[in-house]
This record gives sequence, structure tokens and C-alpha cells, in this order.
Amino acid sequence: MAVVSKGEHLSLISNAIQTSDRLAKEQILIIYISILVSVIPITEASSTCTVNGIYYLCNNITSKTDFPLVLPTNVQNVKLMGTNKLEQSFPDALFNHPTWANVSELSILAFTKADHIGSGFLNGLKELKYLSISSCTDLNLIHPDIFHSTPNIEALYLDGNSKLKIYIVAAALINKLSNLKYLSLIGIQASEEHVVLEQNFSKALQKKNLTYLDISGVNIIYVNHVIVQDLFANLKYFNFSYSKIVSPRGMNDHYNSLFKNIELLDLTGTQYSRLKFYPIKEEQRISVSDFPIAPEYFFAQGIFRPDYPIMWNARYIFETCDFKFPKMLDLSKNSITLFNITFLGACRVHELQTLNLASNNMEYISLNSLSNFPSMKILDLSKNLLNKMQDMDEFSYIFSQNKDLEIIVLHNNHLTVVPSKLFASNKKLRLIDLSENELTYFDIDLHNTADLKLINLRNNWLKSLPATFLEQFDLLFWKQDTACNQSTTTTNVLFKQFQDRHIIGNRYRYGYNENEDVQFEESHSCIQQHVMINILENQFVCDCDTLVFMERILFTDIGIGNRTELSCKYGNNEKLLTNDLYQMVKENCNLASMIGIGVASSLAIMLSIFTCAITIHLRRKSAHRNQDLENLKKEILQENRDFKFVVFLSYCSQDSQIVDENILPSLNMYLREKFNTERDLVCTGADSFVPGMLIIEEIHRCINESLVVVPVITPAFLQSHWSQKECVTAVNRHRQVVILMKQHTDTSRASFTIENLIGQYTRGIWSDNEGHFVIRPSWNTICEGIIRGASESFQHHRRQNVGTPTDEIPLVE
Repeated sequence: MAVVSKGEHLSLISNAIQTSDRLAKEQILIIYISILVSVIPITEASSTCTVNGIYYLCNNITSKTDFPLVLPTNVQNVKLMGTNKLEQSFPDALFNHPTWANVSELSILAFTKADHIGSGFLNGLKELKYLSISSCTDLNLIHPDIFHSTPNIEALYLDGNSKLKIYIVAAALINKLSNLKYLSLIGIQASEEHVVLEQNFSKALQKKNLTYLDISGVNIIYVNHVIVQDLFANLKYFNFSYSKIVSPRGMNDHYNSLFKNIELLDLTGTQYSRLKFYPIKEEQRISVSDFPIAPEYFFAQGIFRPDYPIMWNARYIFETCDFKFPKMLDLSKNSITLFNITFLGACRVHELQTLNLASNNMEYISLNSLSNFPSMKILDLSKNLLNKMQDMDEFSYIFSQNKDLEIIVLHNNHLTVVPSKLFASNKKLRLIDLSENELTYFDIDLHNTADLKLINLRNNWLKSLPATFLEQFDLLFWKQDTACNQSTTTTNVLFKQFQDRHIIGNRYRYGYNENEDVQFEESHSCIQQHVMINILENQFVCDCDTLVFMERILFTDIGIGNRTELSCKYGNNEKLLTNDLYQMVKENCNLASMIGIGVASSLAIMLSIFTCAITIHLRRKSAHRNQDLENLKKEILQENRDFKFVVFLSYCSQDSQIVDENILPSLNMYLREKFNTERDLVCTGADSFVPGMLIIEEIHRCINESLVVVPVITPAFLQSHWSQKECVTAVNRHRQVVILMKQHTDTSRASFTIENLIGQYTRGIWSDNEGHFVIRPSWNTICEGIIRGASESFQHHRRQNVGTPTDEIPLVE
């Protein structure tokens, strides 16, 4: 690339004049001096022009004298960048020099103060095919005859001219530019309330070869199907994204006929007054006439309200197969939280190759939904919440029916787990993008993915990668062409661009955002290349547990992009993963291993001694427990005993029937068997309280004569003052408490003491469903707990060496 200087301008002029043999020397001299006088101020102006082959660029044009009058030889593509200093109109007769005659592409951009263009502005551009006059925010008038000298224009861009009216454009196009194929009017007439596509606009575009029309970014567009039907009949690419379309009643019925030849339709961000889609929750039969517009490339991003989550759970039954389905469908940013669609009937949908469901906060997508599209090659599920379904068995097989899948994008889904067989059925996979998730472990089966080129695990929570996963890379190679290319090029893996950049620009790719392309350096050489894996920005740790991982990364041929930037945590610091760090960790681990062997030997000896001591202690404790149980039996069975009962059974009188029929008999029977006696070992208030005495005194007496208190807790028990007093007294008398509680009893209103007992100790749970009594655990297990508690109460009594506590001990809540 070179800057065109004043000397080069003069050389161009001199060469042009000297090639004319028909002029006299005096005439040549006069012309030379005249042009020299006019060129000097131009070349001394503030603009900067550069040339690179057929491309010519001028920046910072501030005045009319900054426009280049003469072009270097062979220039075909010119871009003129303006400023806000050029006032009023663009000058005429700028492009009359013969060097402009071969220009086929001209871009005039960002002249923000120029408000109109005259009829002779484009004179001299006979071969012009591509014209862009864009981002001229004050431009409001172009002369109706502006295109009279440029009949060959095929692509016209008037984007960002917010003050330019649609009828002005229509007047300039009527009966002109019969070869026009591409017309872009992005953001036109932005200051107006609405834009009307009326009869003059339709007439201006008739009898042309118009295949691409872009009227995106317009506030409101009023359309009439009668007026625009002929216009739209030949369109292949139609973009009215980020606009609001208003149409008369009955317009919906004409959509399919209007857009029958459309190949690319962009409805991104479009608001409709009437919208014919089917976000339903039922089964529906669909004929060809019912099916919505289905161009080959369909962008429907953000067309549903963002504050209204869509639960798309439907079954569609197609009566025939005579319908066209998109090859590429973009439904991103539509708040589709659930996607469960099943196509039934005459056929399956084989046309769809690319499906974009990104940025929907989607929590579930069914296996049935994806199996509808068996020929799908590219699937974008990024920026969703698929972690909500990662634990379902279905998630492991979600892509199993998509045998042709080549690209799968799952980044930003908060995934913590990836099933090992998730991609086992996808033998044609070329790219797996799992970046920006929360994976702590990753070990998928890659043996069937012979075409795999890139695995993106960037920005996860991985501390290492297992050896079983890394060993697979020895078998994975890129397929190389027979001809070797020694140069290094950047290959775009994710998305393919359409062939003609003028038709759709960089925006339209198989994906929806060119800034999210995943790119990598592909070095073409005559040796086989391993699959690439991107593992940057993880939480790798360099220690003894990850030595194998470090060795595989550093000393094998695994293709890691930006290997020199790979880091790991060593101690409390973040360090680059290098050979020196690996050797340091290895030496430390060997030293620690030697020390560990010595320490392990010492610990083994100490452990043996400790085990023996514990065994002796447990045996002694078991002997003491058996002796305590024998003493307890003697105490219960002797005539002059301190305790008459093993258990005081506390319950509310409202529960007397269930207690008398199911609890008291069972408790007595099991305790009699344990103590080998025929007398009752369970005390109840109904049988033991002496009539005429104070209730509180009888509670004290019965608890004093019992070793364990067993409250039968029910809703009625928790509402009884005396029942709760019995539990409080038991605690104050240092009696063990074994709870039997009815299932599903609400204990929120229990006293502090009972709530404490329920929270700290295990209990028996019983239920009585229509006369069928069930208790867990078994009565045998419950009685073992009662006897153990009775033994502890008896030992406490002997240690205190006191008689029966006096009744004057106050109750404490």
C-alpha cells in the first residue's frame, strides 16, 4: 500500500498529456500549467489517500478540494471517507477524468453535513456497478436524474441516511437502473414516524432484476399486498429486521404467495401487528397452506416478547410432504424455555441443516425435537440453561439421531457434567464448543469422531484432564489434502459465508454473529496434524496428582492452541506450565514419596498399638454394659426395689384408644420377654394415678418409680398442658426419654423441652391408617433402646446415691 503524493499526481498529469500526439507544444504547456495550478491545492489538502492494487482509499475529506480528480492506473474500487466539515451539496463533475471510467465500485461514507446531491455528481462513472452513499445523516435530497449516466449499477446502498425520504429514492429509481439487483435502505427516514411502501415505490422497483431488498431498522413500515405483490415476486433476499410491520387485514393469507421465491428472510427483532406462528401446547394437523413462510435461510431472532417465556410443547401432524422447510433456522433470543416439538405424519424434515436456539434460557430440549432434523449439520445451543437437564438419562442420547452433525455449540450453559457417550453417535463432528461452562471433569469418548478438528474447553473449572481422555488424541488426525500448502492461514471453523458479499454482507452466516466465530491457526504441511483442543482459562493445578496430565500436555503431540499461555496453580501462585515447572513438581513429589514411605511405616506401628488399645477398651465396655444390664434386672425383680417400673408411658387421654389397643400391649409384652417376668413393667396414669391426689404429685411419683419415660407424641399431646408437664418432669428427674411420635405431626408449637428432645434424639414413628397400625423401627429395636436408657438412668441413680427425689423439686421449662 502506498500514499499518493503530490509528485505522483504531477507524474500522472504529465504522462496523460504527453501521450497525446495531436496537441501542439504550446497547447500542452498551457494545459500542463492550468492543471498544475488546480492540483497543487488538492495534493496539499488535509486528506490522506492510499492505493493498494485496484483499491484506493481517501480518509478525512474536509472540503471539495480534497476529492481526488485523477486516479492511479488500474484502480477499480474507491472509498471516500468524509467528515462533518463538508457543507451543503456534493460537488458535480468530480469523476470526469478518464481514470474514473474503469471504476466499478464506489463508496462515499460519513459526509454528515452534506444535504443534497446534484444530477451530475456521478458523471463519468460509466462502468460503475456498486455504489454506496451511506451514513450521510443530513442528506435529504438526491436529484431525480442522478443515475442517468450510470445505467450499469447492480448494487445500491443508501444506508444510514436518516433524513432521506423513501419517495425521494423512488423518484430517482423510476425508469432507471434496469440492472439493479441489490437495494439496501437500512435506517432510512428514521426521523419520521413511519415509512409507507406505496405505489410509487413499487413502480420504481418494477422491471428490474431486484433480488435483494433491505429495509431494516425502520420505525414502522406500512405495506399493502396488492401494491407490493409484483415487487416481492422475484425477491430472493428480504430483510426488514428491527422494524415494525403493519399490514391490512387479510395480509397474513397472502404471505406464502408473496414470499414464495424467498431464499433468505430476516425477521430479527421484528414486531408484528399480526404474527402467524404456532407456540401451542396441543396436537395440530398442518397442511401445506397452513405452514408458515419457509425460506432456505430464515432469521427469526428475538421476534417473541422477551418477558413471556415460551413452553413450546406441541405435536404437528403433516398431511403431505409437499412443503419447503428452511435449510437454516435462527430462533435465538426468543425466551423459549422448553422445546419439545414432534413432527408426525407423511414425512420427516430433512431440509434443515442449521438450527440456532442460542440465548433462550432454555432448560429443556427433547430428544424427539432434534430427531425431527436428521440431516442437521450445525446446532447452536449456547447461552441457555441446559444444566437443568444434564442429570436426566435423556441428556446422554440427545444428539444420537443427528448422524450428520458437524458443529455443536454448547458454551455458556452452566454445565458441570458431560456424559462420556454424549457424542458417540456423531461420527462427522468437526467442532465441539463447550467453553464458558462449569466443567470440573471431562472424559468423553472420541473414538468415533475421525473428522474432529477442534474441542473448545476454554474458561471452565477443570483442574486437569484424565489420562483416559488424553490417550485418545494419538488416534485422531486431521485429514489432509494430497497437495501440501506450506503457508499458514486462518480457517473459520464455525461458520460458512455466502459467496457474494454484496448480496448479504458479513452478517449472514450459518451462525448469527460473526464476532462469535471460533477460529484457529491451521498449519498446512506434509505431516499429519492432531486434533486441536483449547483449554485456556481453566483452573489447572500442578501437583503430584496431576503429574501425568502435565507430562501429556508438555511432551506429546496434542494440538493445544496457545500452549505457551497455559498456566496452572502451583502452591498459592499462578505459574505458566513449562518444562522447568514440571521438573520441579516431579522432584518434590519424589521427595514427598520417600518421606511418605517412612511416615507410613511409623504410622502402621502406631496404628497397630492404637487398634489393640481400642479393642481392649471396647471389650471392657461391653463387659461393663452386660454387668449393668444384670444389675438392672436384679433391681427390677427384687422385692425391696427402688424402681417398680421400667417405663412410664405418657400420652394424652384423647389418644387412649390407640395406646390401649396397639402401644401398651406390645410394649409390655416385649419388656416382659427381656426381663423374663410376668408382671407389668409399664406404668400409665390411667392405671397408677391414685384418685383424690394432686395430678402433679402423681406425675412425680410415677416418674420417680420408673427408669424411662416414653411420651406418645400426637397433635393432641402437644396441645395438652399435663402431657407436656410429664416430659418436663422426666428431664428434671434425669430420666431417659424415648419418643414414639405419630407420623406427619406438626411440632412447630411444641414446648422448648419437647422440641429439644425431638431435635437431639432418634425416635420411633408410628401411623394408624384405617385401623392398620405400623411402627418403625420394630418393637424389638425400640425395647432395646428403652433398656439401654433404663440402664443409664439406673447408673445415674446409683452414682447420686440418693433416695427418691422429693416432690418439692420445681418443674423447669
